[in-house]
Amino acid sequence: MAHLLSETRYFPSGLTVSPSAVAIWPIGNGEPHYAQIIKADKLDPWEVYPEIGWNPATQSPDPNATLAGEERIERDGNNVEIWMSAVRSHFSPEHVEINQGDHVTWHITNVERAYDATHGFALPGYNINISIEPGETATFEFDATQDGVFTYYCSEFCSALHLEMVGYMLVKP
Repeated sequence: MAHLLSETRYFPSGLTVSPSAVAIWPIGNGEPHYAQIIKADKLDPWEVYPEIGWNPATQSPDPNATLAGEERIERDGNNVEIWMSAVRSHFSPEHVEINQGDHVTWHITNVERAYDATHGFALPGYNINISIEPGETATFEFDATQDGVFTYYCSEFCSALHLEMVGYMLVKP
């Protein structure tokens, strides 16, 4: 009976039995989780990506990686491309100026090498919030539809200077 009641509460895209029904299965029906144990000495996990500017989707260096000192903003008509670095206590560049109506492509590289130095990037005025692992390069795009001054900041606690990791984007009308 539990199977029939719970099945209607879940979208039927995977399991034929919902997670809530698994908890009350009789023991005689077997284990539904199908876990496999692998000895830890068989694994060779990374603590951080192999190099600065890594793209986890392609498992290779990202062509848009930004090393410290190579940050820049380039404009081509209404297309603006930003290459930014993130390191404990600041983003570089800290101030970005664009025009309303611009299409923005933003690349951010976390140049940290410590395994616990994950940074975030939040631009709430444009509903953007990403997490960037040490060594990772992340890219996002948006259209600058609203004018004004928008704060961006680190959304992952990264150090004692976390609250200093902030910048401003000016969208001129």
